[in-house]
Amino acid sequence: MRPGCGSTSSARRRRWRSSRATASSPITGAANTDRLRRARQHREEIHEASFMKRLAVAVLAAGTMAVAPALAASGIDIVTHGVPGSVPACLACHGLDGAGRPGGGIPRIGGLDAAYMRQQFANAVSGARGNTVMVAIAKALDPDAMTAVTDYYARQNPPAVAEDAPADAIARGQRIAEHGVWSRGVPSCTLCHGAAGMGIGTHFPRLNGQVASYIQTQLKDWQAGTRRGDPMGLMAGIARKLTKADIADVAAYFAALPRLPALPAAVPAGEGQVGEGQAGEGQAGEGQAGSASGEGFVPPPDNAIPHGPFGDMVRLGLRIFDDPQRYAADYTGNSLQCRNCHLDAGRLANSAPLWAAYVAYPAWRAKNGHVNSFAERLQGCFRYSLNGKAPPLGDRTLLAVESYAYFLATGAPTRTEMKGRGYPTPDKPAMPMDARRGATVYAARCALCHGEDGQGQKTAAGAPGFPPLWGAQSFNWGAGMADIRNAAGFIKANMPLSQGGSLSGQEAWDLAMFIDTRERPQDPRFAGSVEETRAKYHEHGMSMYGQTMNGVVLGSAPLPPGH
Repeated sequence: MRPGCGSTSSARRRRWRSSRATASSPITGAANTDRLRRARQHREEIHEASFMKRLAVAVLAAGTMAVAPALAASGIDIVTHGVPGSVPACLACHGLDGAGRPGGGIPRIGGLDAAYMRQQFANAVSGARGNTVMVAIAKALDPDAMTAVTDYYARQNPPAVAEDAPADAIARGQRIAEHGVWSRGVPSCTLCHGAAGMGIGTHFPRLNGQVASYIQTQLKDWQAGTRRGDPMGLMAGIARKLTKADIADVAAYFAALPRLPALPAAVPAGEGQVGEGQAGEGQAGEGQAGSASGEGFVPPPDNAIPHGPFGDMVRLGLRIFDDPQRYAADYTGNSLQCRNCHLDAGRLANSAPLWAAYVAYPAWRAKNGHVNSFAERLQGCFRYSLNGKAPPLGDRTLLAVESYAYFLATGAPTRTEMKGRGYPTPDKPAMPMDARRGATVYAARCALCHGEDGQGQKTAAGAPGFPPLWGAQSFNWGAGMADIRNAAGFIKANMPLSQGGSLSGQEAWDLAMFIDTRERPQDPRFAGSVEETRAKYHEHGMSMYGQTMNGVVLGSAPLPPGH
């Protein structure tokens, strides 16, 4: 035995026993666990950074070679083997099924819309996206190879991999994703990206199950201006209104979602029971309606809905408001939702907020020639805007929505015209309204969401997304939005989403004229002929019903009725 060996071994045993004793302490042990977790995370980050650096060097070197020849390989060949001398295998980063790599911030691309992915390749080539690796790859792929790869990944459905995040962060992210932060002009993420973030069309990708660190990076890039190419600057404008905490919370929420949530079945009228502590409770965002100010009035947040039977009825009303096709299916005849025209779930000023309407009734209405209760006013919404049938007075559906409106109006003054009620009518236009100019505005500022044909867009899961503005699935000729004044007021104050006030008054009037001269379902008060119906119900106001446009009498098209 060498000198000192025994004493060294004893010292090692003492240190080992000491470390075991320390680890047995609950507090110190937790601290050690946390340190080990951070160390492991740090090692993973170093490994990922090293991997990405090596990959970038390889891609840049390969990028000096020839562009991949057209149809040189199928999508699966490029994904698994790349293009020799030009492009590395896609699976090296994104995986065979496109699941991505959460530890390295590499996005989940499996199941994304193929056209969206091709647009991102184009943005990389143009410099609108600055990722060094993807820029080199995009420049090395020809259009046929891009199509093969994107079509392949669009067909994949990688399983969701839950990412660790504190439950309170996920809850805060859900509030922003589902309700927005309207006090800062941030609409809910789901208005554009669809229910549960399942994506809508080419420009609004699926966020459900996306890698959290990737979402954070992209939002920060939009804030910094290093990512561009979003149509009309919508995403960049919203990102700049988000705080660092907002970004982290929203990313945590979407990363925690299941990959393919099942579409809910319709709930028959009167059976839409929402239990205490379920839908709505605890779902209010910070300052959820802070901009909804009627002389300083701000409605209470959803997490103030009380417990008990009344609170349950309020929560049901909110659910009907958000999804009438599910919770009031017996009374709806199209795919519109109440929140399409009453933004922020009926909270936002100048978007016909429920709190301002509730305290204005009972009131006489020219539309039906008698004093209406608030419940009667709601009946009209189902009959005209939802192109359905009016629930009977006393019906649970009406009672639920009325209870929700009553809750929102908590503390509001009665017998007064509250500031923010309805839609503000824009100033008289300098030139007469023109539907042809309106069509130009529509193509530039509206078709992105509502479609070139005005029929809206559904989510990737088939749920309602952007609402149709005319046609069989839109509001009928008896609805308030068929009055050009109402449509112009709503457009000017609120559209495009997150960019309210950006259109000129003239543009708002022209656009409303264009939309309200498209055909839609018949007025349910139809009196036997278009001429007689116009004479009885449409001579007042600014309705185009019964007028002739391009040789066609509006209101005469045989669109299918609702209920």
